[in-house]
Amino acid sequence: SIYLELSKAKLSGLVVMTTGAGHLLAQLPLDPLLLGATLSGTFLCAASANTLNQVIEIPRDARMARTAKRPLPSGRISPAHALAFATTTGGAGVGTLLALTNPTTAALGAATIGLYAGVYTPLKPVTHYNTWVGAVVGAVPPLMGWTAAGGELLSPEAALLSGALFLWQIPHFLALAWMYRADYAAGGYEMLPRRDPTGERTAAVCLEYSCYLTALPFAVWASGLTGCMFAVESLAFNGVMLAAAARFVLAPPNARVQQAQYARRLFFASLGYLPLFFGCLLLHQQSNRHAATEDEEVAAPEAARARLREAGRQYCLHEQLEAPSLCPKGAADEVAAVAHEVAAGAAAGLAGSRQTQPPS
Repeated sequence: SIYLELSKAKLSGLVVMTTGAGHLLAQLPLDPLLLGATLSGTFLCAASANTLNQVIEIPRDARMARTAKRPLPSGRISPAHALAFATTTGGAGVGTLLALTNPTTAALGAATIGLYAGVYTPLKPVTHYNTWVGAVVGAVPPLMGWTAAGGELLSPEAALLSGALFLWQIPHFLALAWMYRADYAAGGYEMLPRRDPTGERTAAVCLEYSCYLTALPFAVWASGLTGCMFAVESLAFNGVMLAAAARFVLAPPNARVQQAQYARRLFFASLGYLPLFFGCLLLHQQSNRHAATEDEEVAAPEAARARLREAGRQYCLHEQLEAPSLCPKGAADEVAAVAHEVAAGAAAGLAGSRQTQPPS
């Protein structure tokens, strides 16, 4: 329907998925009413932001082949009607979050609408850094899921959720911008590929942020938020992203057909990235600080995770070879134990040296 087109239902659905992941990371057992309110409120906020974006960009969308058939530039709905829809969905979304979650989550929802429509959208024809501003906005929805479930806004988990979304959006949207660079130029948008005729700079930035994404799971493991298998398993889907970004970089400059092909591959690789990232994150998260571990309702999901992990072990190469020393988890645990002993010894030595020093 026209309303789904105004809402950009597929994009809003992706936003809701990241919100759900943030919520699951924070809360066990699940409260169905709270989860439903969080997801529906987030969807309504996203629908409002996307509609306002289209109201503002009517003249530019009309000049682009990719967007000319949208409801507003095609004349299938009036700007006043669309604005009323945006106002209604925005008010309903923020109101739902305020009434059924908490003020922090409602404020984040309102901020998403304001930043997307009031900052990101006006910047698109002004500077190519609009992509980075848009990535900041896109990093908010998982925080909404986290805070709605009782998570603290200033916490390592919140930084992980927002950081992952921010880093992911750069190669995702730059690959898309390269594929449609002529269309964006016709619309008057200042995207990085418009000022990068050879494609070298765009591809290099995609590879740079793909490298950051690859490092993120290891930082998460080192911080103790997940087990080491999250970092190990991430090598698979991060490897796909890295390979796609590297092929984009290695394409001959000005080889338009090849560059478009490799940018498209990177774009589609990024589409499958988030479900795998959040799925592995939830599977291997180390603890749940917002749940009582002895609660029977909490024990059931934890048991399900344990079954999934046990099933995964059946496919591990080291299990088939009967060589436990090859297990990445065992090796990582040994490294962590040695590092802990070294750190403890250093701390003890430092404390001892301070005690033996004569007073000045």
